Amino acid sequence: MVFLTTLFALPAVFAITLVKAKFKSDLLWENIAGIGANYKLLSLLALSLLLNNFFYFAAFNRTSIAVSVFTHYTAPLFVALLTPFMLAERFDRRLIFPLLLATCGLALILSPEWHTAVGNLDLIGALCGVASGLAYAFTIIFAKRLTLKLKPPALIFGQSLFIILFLLPFVCLTNFSTNISELNFMTWIYLAVIGVSLCTLAPLLYISGLKHIKAQHAAIIGYLEPLAAVSLGLFLAHESPSRFIWCGGAAILTSGIIITRLKQRVYNEPNS
Repeated sequence: MVFLTTLFALPAVFAITLVKAKFKSDLLWENIAGIGANYKLLSLLALSLLLNNFFYFAAFNRTSIAVSVFTHYTAPLFVALLTPFMLAERFDRRLIFPLLLATCGLALILSPEWHTAVGNLDLIGALCGVASGLAYAFTIIFAKRLTLKLKPPALIFGQSLFIILFLLPFVCLTNFSTNISELNFMTWIYLAVIGVSLCTLAPLLYISGLKHIKAQHAAIIGYLEPLAAVSLGLFLAHESPSRFIWCGGAAILTSGIIITRLKQRVYNEPNS
């Protein structure tokens, strides 16, 4: 699925770049320049994205949407710890309380009644979610570094190119052609929609915003996703998370709200 949706993303990114260049009277090459010079960082970004997807899907296979999504959003904890070393961003001391709050929320999700067989499966799923959060943290950090060197279209195009290259050996070693031949027309439509929306437009918007804020803050603003995902899980998957998961999730979401309001206050101060 990742390979095919990324294949649809490549021409979509190219088309957007072409329209943007024409609208601004730029040269097409100016919008995608720098991919070759930054191939190491782009390959690391693509690898971290693939690991993020792998562990995220593994979590969904082993536990509920709520546990998968909430544990995945340990990413800001890892971002806050890693950015002082990898991005030379000064550690924001205002993050200490919300990070502790998010950690307590994660502990609530991981702790209750997981000594049973079902609980052990949930625990494995939750650990996969945490692993995806760590991979996502590296994704944010590598993307932040690349925003200083590349324009968003070039970054997304290069990222997609390396994802395809990394997945190509697995495609060649599996019965990929057989699987493709079994896909019906609507499945191809779904893959195309995912490729254009989630693999092209969403990353372009995200990268464009990441240029203007700290990586630590970008990770926590993303807490809107678990709120939406768990709500959809209630209606579409008919899940009913326990009170521990709700309390833990609420703590994680609250930490994100606190950080967002702190950032807004800084921007609203007269001399900031």
